[in-house]
Amino acid sequence: MKKALIAQIKIYSPQIKNGKIIETISDEFDIDNFLHYPMLINNDGSLWKHGNLYLLSKLKSYNKPSPKTLDSIAIDLKMFKEWCDNENVDYLLAPRKVLRPTYMYRSHLQELLRDAKVSSNTVKRRISTVVGFYRYLIDVENIKFKFPLWESGITSITYQDKQGFKQSKQVNTTDVGRVVATSNPDLYDEAIEDGGRLHPLSQETQKVLMQTLKEIGNSEMTLGFLIALTTGARMQTVFTLRRKHFLKDIHQEEKEVRIKVGYGTHCDTKFQKQHTLILPKWVYGRVKIYLNSPRANKRLEKAQHIFDTNELQYAFLNRSGIPYYASGDDPYRKLYRDSPNGSAVRQFMIQTLKKELLKKEIKLDFTFHDLRASFGMNLLDKLMPLVKNKELDLSHALMYIKERMGHSSLITTEKYLNFRDKNKIKEQAQDDFERYLADLMNE
Repeated sequence: MKKALIAQIKIYSPQIKNGKIIETISDEFDIDNFLHYPMLINNDGSLWKHGNLYLLSKLKSYNKPSPKTLDSIAIDLKMFKEWCDNENVDYLLAPRKVLRPTYMYRSHLQELLRDAKVSSNTVKRRISTVVGFYRYLIDVENIKFKFPLWESGITSITYQDKQGFKQSKQVNTTDVGRVVATSNPDLYDEAIEDGGRLHPLSQETQKVLMQTLKEIGNSEMTLGFLIALTTGARMQTVFTLRRKHFLKDIHQEEKEVRIKVGYGTHCDTKFQKQHTLILPKWVYGRVKIYLNSPRANKRLEKAQHIFDTNELQYAFLNRSGIPYYASGDDPYRKLYRDSPNGSAVRQFMIQTLKKELLKKEIKLDFTFHDLRASFGMNLLDKLMPLVKNKELDLSHALMYIKERMGHSSLITTEKYLNFRDKNKIKEQAQDDFERYLADLMNE
């Protein structure tokens, strides 16, 4: 089964007959269009009726999913339908207990997990999507199954709230959603959970990275990486910065420049949370110089989407005048077949940056998001000597890092400290062991 993406769909009543949408205007939706809507298509080119109806049902909710979220749901459904087609499983039938599609699909995913082809999080997400799909078929489409597709239960989970206090709540569970891990977690996995599994780069690696970027000579990428590494900004924030954010004159006594980002600023953040980026004066100055350069102005002239003023244009455009990342409030988003989402940045990293690093015999597997983790660790390492000398309380240091990185919870910030301490223990243990071996061999 194939999946196609279209730029925009007008919202009609959710009726699909013979693989075609019946275009009857409906008042069931409080919006009349949705950008970059995913469509699920069968191998014969027809629309997958139930899959598409389920996606349409998501647009009836008060909190509508983002295009990215809806696309993720569509991909999970696509994987499920492809499995059904390949295994000749009729997803609308549960003739016997052993042939219930939900349990069979769970077994398939468990095999992929055992063979390390997918992660446990991926398995949980795909199962959750399939359960949601079947809840829709049962509750909305009134489709009946001979045997229950899962056993439901209620369990209590304990968690820490944003203030660090332990809380508990009851949640509904299904037995098909239980994923059996095939291995123990790596206690020394060098990753920080901060909107993904992030891997901080050592300061030496950061120096090599920036030196390589300078040698490549791509001004937009060099400045974008530099902003991420000195502010902790995510890709969506770095590449939705506008020219208006760099209009301020820098006074000689200033060491840093503050830029407000998030809701109402034309610059995106995660969940559009308002936040303040603090740029070093020299980084801010370099961006100002770039924006007045012939290279930047040439790209500005090629921009097809003209805002009310040049100040609202993106700071960084590619050679065709297209942004690397389209902001959520960009009125021109609907004109793109595939809205810019940082893919050009990731392509640059794979096809240019990593290849240049390999020429230096440096194999570096990292993501743009790892620059954020690197900034967090740099900031922590900068503040810890002050904590050690009792010039600064540890709690104040963590709060400062929390504000700089825009964390909603101090728990996330504390992961950086835990990562630092854990790696120090690991390094010390390795040093002690190697010293023992050296002494042993010298006896």
